[in-house]
Amino acid sequence: MATATVAKNSVALSAARKKEIAADLNTSLAHLIDLALRAKEAHWNVTGPNFHGLHETFDAIASDVRDYADDIAERARALGHLAHGTLSNVTKKSTLGDFPADSADWKTLVQLVHDGLVTTSQVIQAFAAETEDDIATQDVYIEVIRGLDKWAWMLASHLS
Repeated sequence: MATATVAKNSVALSAARKKEIAADLNTSLAHLIDLALRAKEAHWNVTGPNFHGLHETFDAIASDVRDYADDIAERARALGHLAHGTLSNVTKKSTLGDFPADSADWKTLVQLVHDGLVTTSQVIQAFAAETEDDIATQDVYIEVIRGLDKWAWMLASHLS
């Protein structure tokens, strides 16, 4: 089995610190991939009085979250490390738990996707707070957090 080598780059951090940040980025990536899949599952299966609006909203969330995942993965690469987004990596690193496969009720799906957005934002906020020495990574995290929090607010509006 081949091993990855750390690429040289212009980020002025120690190799050990880059590795630590890349590990956090990969945990963030796992949460984002898991969240995107949850939103897509909700998109496919939602039923209820606001079907069309929620169907479109869940699809937009999935799309945005996939974009956030791409930004996170590319930041890991910019640090000279690999991005790990396979299903096995997601299963190992995401803390979102199981998503019920038997729910189509709009309120349940809104709550589940909302909770996933909030949890993922909190995970990434914790990592962002530890990256004052790497403002580029912190900036990527802040953009992701801003987007997740916006979607969480929009879904919470359905539940009030």
